[in-house]
Amino acid sequence: MATPKATGSLRDRIFAKDDIIKEKVEVEEWGVTVEVRSMTGRERAQSMKEYVDEEGNVDAERLYPALIVATVYDPTTGEPVFQPEDAASLNLKNSGALEKLAQVAIRLSGMGQKAVDEAGKGSS
Repeated sequence: MATPKATGSLRDRIFAKDDIIKEKVEVEEWGVTVEVRSMTGRERAQSMKEYVDEEGNVDAERLYPALIVATVYDPTTGEPVFQPEDAASLNLKNSGALEKLAQVAIRLSGMGQKAVDEAGKGSS
């Protein structure tokens, strides 16, 4: 059986594709399950520029809450759970919960150590 031929140019098909990755994460410390979504290229680049210095050092105190604000959604409503003004309050929550959510956001958004190292090199 032949597979149906896709219509439109390759470019059109790429831009039409919803490529945001979503993953449900249970946060035992808070007794909730949230949805973590990958960031867009623009959001990722902005985060790398804002929270990683020239030597590749990450300002985790600012980056982790920013990642959580940008990527954590209510899996029922699809609405963001946090707002930018919640960043300072998030830093007062359990560090294990913050680490878990931030690591999922980092993984889904392609922000591994290699990306951090490259961001530090590019900003000098």
